[in-house]
This record gives sequence, structure tokens and C-alpha cells, in this order.
Amino acid sequence: MTLLVIGTALFFVMHLVPSTPLKARLLESHGEKKYKLLFSVVSAVGLGLIIYGFSQTEFVPLWEPVPWGRTATLLTMPLALILLVAADLPNNIKRAVRHPMLLGLTLWGGTHLMANGDLASTIIFASFALFAVVDLVLVSIGGRGKTHAPVSRRWDIAVVAIGLAVTFVLYYFHGFLTGMPLR
Repeated sequence: MTLLVIGTALFFVMHLVPSTPLKARLLESHGEKKYKLLFSVVSAVGLGLIIYGFSQTEFVPLWEPVPWGRTATLLTMPLALILLVAADLPNNIKRAVRHPMLLGLTLWGGTHLMANGDLASTIIFASFALFAVVDLVLVSIGGRGKTHAPVSRRWDIAVVAIGLAVTFVLYYFHGFLTGMPLR
């Protein structure tokens, strides 16, 4: 449990840095390449600790998941994954949804929280959902957000197709990847 908590804290503290004045100070003192390297290494270590820590954590039930939580998760994951893909490719979705990655993370974390009632899952999914909500507030206060020019509808089709393909792969391999089969 300790590694899971340390990894989660490390991962999210690092991911909050871009929304704070600390990013400018780090860029100024270390330069963009070193900042990006530091960000990547700390994030990867945090994610590795989350994954390893979760795999080593005993199941500790906290509550009984809501009966419809699993269904809600299965139904919202395609949208969440489309939003995550939309964050990194040119598309018109970003013209309608200002921060698709953060909205996708909120859906992913929130619905998984309803579908799982154990301590380790709560730490992971509540952390991701809370991070996304806090970062949405911070980027809104800080005025970070771009206006996106219209692009070809082909990009929208590609984003949806990739999001659905990722959904299929994650549904199919969910048990292998997480130890929690969907069937």
C-alpha cells in the first residue's frame, strides 16, 4: 500500500506543476529539455510505483459498489477514451470541449470509483478524478486554454475510430492488464 500511495502522490504532484508558477521557475533554471526530462522521469517512476504498488496491495473492501456502477463504467469508457485521444490529435472535438483529457480522466476515474469498492482502487480512481477536477479549475483560473481552428472532419473520424479501437483493446485485455476480468 505504501508504494501505491507514494507513486500516486509523486505522479500527481508532478502533473500539477504545469498548472502552477513552479513550471516557469523550473524552465528558467533548468531549460525546456531538462524540465521535460525531469517531468517524464518523475511521472514514469510514479506510474511504475502505482502499478507495482497496486499489484502488491491486499484487497481491502471499503463499501459495496453501486449495482449499476459496472454498467456505467462500460458505457462511458468509449467516450472517456475518445476524449483522451482527442486531447493529442487535431480535431473539432477540442473546439467544443475545452480540456478533453481532463474530462476523459474525470469520467474514467469517477465511473471506476462507482464500480469498485476497495481501498487500492479508491486511491487510484479518486486520485485521478480529483486531479482532473482540480486541474480543470487551475487551468481555468490560469487562463490556459487554446482556441482551436477548424480541421477536416476526417480528423474527428480518426479520433473516434482510435478511441473505439483503444476501448476494444482495453476491454479485451482488461483482465490481463489489471487482474480484473470484465467477463
